[in-house]
Amino acid sequence: MINDTILPAQMWMTAQEPRVASFVPNSYLLLLSALDNGWRIQKVELRPSWDQHGLVYLVSLYLYTSDHTQEILLPRTPLVESFLEEHFVQPVSPQVRL
Repeated sequence: MINDTILPAQMWMTAQEPRVASFVPNSYLLLLSALDNGWRIQKVELRPSWDQHGLVYLVSLYLYTSDHTQEILLPRTPLVESFLEEHFVQPVSPQVRL
């Protein structure tokens, strides 16, 4: 039973191991690492942001082996958008309540 609670955290920590510095956003590299470690994209939402991009992607990841979820914020860049298109992920916009 204790392994069930430790395993997702260890797998998430493995996904966050140091990466090579590059022009690619760290959160994008984290997403790729998580996908390589068995995580799957559950949902992608467009969220408002105060940065220069105006909107960011909130990516919900799911690890089927342990029923664990994790979220990553990704900038709205051509690189991220092309990745989502290639993997047939349709971002959803949250409904605005007035």
